[in-house]
Amino acid sequence: MAIGEAPLPEALPLGAGYTWLNFWAAWCKPCKEEIPRLLRFEQELSKASPGFKLGFVSLDDDERQLGEFLAQQPSAGLRRSYWLKEGKEREEWLKAAGVESDPDLPFHLLFDAKGKLRCVVKGALEDSDLAALRALVSH
Repeated sequence: MAIGEAPLPEALPLGAGYTWLNFWAAWCKPCKEEIPRLLRFEQELSKASPGFKLGFVSLDDDERQLGEFLAQQPSAGLRRSYWLKEGKEREEWLKAAGVESDPDLPFHLLFDAKGKLRCVVKGALEDSDLAALRALVSH
């Protein structure tokens, strides 16, 4: 399910190029701190890899908290996100992705154009991680 300012496609954007999924929550301080960095990274990585997409997937338990957070974002901030509601769908999705059912946040999954998982990053990214990400998606 998508929450936020503008509608998102029903399906996650896998298949056009590299897809990076950031799993986060509105209550998670490191998640919120890294959002501006991730949005900057998206601009840089899109130049290095045509078709590159960054998707945000919230694991918030409270839809209202998620909606309020998105509504308070600046115009250049995160204004929409996919949302995996707590329950069977979330558990099945995370299991299929090879992630524990109650993961520490944030975490990141990078898929190639064929939908194959290429990289898992647990924890927040730092500015110094951009070069390694650029190298991964430029192949």
